[in-house]
Amino acid sequence: MPYDFDKTHEKILESAMNNFSQVGFRDASIRNICKDAGVTNGAFYAHFKSKDELFSALVEGCLNQFNDLYNGFTDIKIQSAEDVINMFKMSYTSVETLIHYVYENKAIFMLILKNSGGSSYENYVNDLIEEESKNTMIFMESCRAYMKKPENISERIARIGSALVINSMFEAFVAGESEEDNIKDTRLSSDYCIAGYREILGL
Repeated sequence: MPYDFDKTHEKILESAMNNFSQVGFRDASIRNICKDAGVTNGAFYAHFKSKDELFSALVEGCLNQFNDLYNGFTDIKIQSAEDVINMFKMSYTSVETLIHYVYENKAIFMLILKNSGGSSYENYVNDLIEEESKNTMIFMESCRAYMKKPENISERIARIGSALVINSMFEAFVAGESEEDNIKDTRLSSDYCIAGYREILGL
């Protein structure tokens, strides 16, 4: 029987998804993945250079689409303090789109959030928080002219706000909350952040 590269590839991916989901990245072995897929270790290395590359093949496409959604929100022209607040509101409202995407791709995000320890994705949430913090700082710095208390702009404040909303979204998901309840709770976290920014920055 001729070797079917694509079929073997899919078998390895399917086996890897099962193994990673059951025991996590760190404890999953290439040997067991290959055994469950019905392929040899040699066949594995014809498809993937490492276990980490295999994990990446499972999650990268989904995360790329998530990042496209995350980076695709439209800015508004800032001409007043209220515009600054409206931009924060728009940003946080857009999180609902991200939550919906996470629930649509539940298996992949569970893999990343619960079973990625030891892989290059184990710090994904923290990396996302750092990215959001950086973007928040850039935004706040650009809006100094509309703040009564611009001296309160700080990386720490930006990170606290970013962490609150992002952790709210992912922790509720991992805990098994429904999408509707997750959106509700994350909206409350967002409102809390907006009220804080309004007070701290004098908006």
